[in-house]
Parts: sequence; structure tokens; C-alpha cells
Amino acid sequence: MSSKTKNPLAQAPLDELAAELERRRAALPRLIARREKLRTELGMLDTQITALQRLDAGPASKIGVPSNRSRRTTGDKPGRVTMRSKILEVLGTAPMRPVEIAEALVDRGLHGATKSLKVQVSSTLAKFPDFERISRGQWVRKISASND
Repeated sequence: MSSKTKNPLAQAPLDELAAELERRRAALPRLIARREKLRTELGMLDTQITALQRLDAGPASKIGVPSNRSRRTTGDKPGRVTMRSKILEVLGTAPMRPVEIAEALVDRGLHGATKSLKVQVSSTLAKFPDFERISRGQWVRKISASND
């Protein structure tokens, strides 16, 4: 059987095999130490990547990196900035069109400029009772009696 294998150890005498095994065992601690060093480096890289993703300073930092701030949500989840809350920050009592709201979101750095931003704004305006349509394409923030 061993004559068909191409591994040089297959034909080696038993004392050479024992020596090779001992050499490989001696290398084990160095390999383990190298693995731990690489794991530490990976951990540091992961920490740096996470920190940079959290900065989320503006549209330039969002290239290729999904962020919680730009992700659409269906409700108010703690710790997450929703499109609804972004629009509430921009929209006041002066009427605005969805395209103007979208531009204000980008100008204030609340959202990156995307092709679908105007559609997202329009959809959010229609979905929540916080917003009131006063005429075609004109929206204001609804002022309720419970607000101070």
C-alpha cells in the first residue's frame, strides 16, 4: 500500500518518522502562539472597524457600510433613529414638499443622499399620524393638544 503513495514519509524508516513527529510536536507551541497573536490582531481590527462604522458622520462614511441610521424601520425601536424621527426633526409648521424634506435631511446630515429618499419620505409621511397633509404635496408636523 505504501509503495503507491508519493509522500516521502511513506518510505521513511521508523526512526526518521519518530524524529519528524518530534520536530512537528516541537513546533506546536510556536504555532499556537502565532494563532493567538493573529486572533489579537483580528480583535483589534474588528474594534477599529466597529468604531469607524459608529462614527457615521455623513454620506462619505456610509459607502459600502450599512448603518442603523439609514436602515428603514417600521416602529420606534430604542437606540435606532427612524425615518419618522428624522422627518419630525426637520418638519415644522411651515408646509414642505417631500422633495424639500429629503433635501433638508441630506443637508443636516441626517440621511445619505439616495435615489429613493424622496419615496421613503413620502411613504413615511403617509404612514404616520404625526404628519398632516394640508394640500397636494404639502405636509406639516401635526400639532396635537397633548404637546407642550
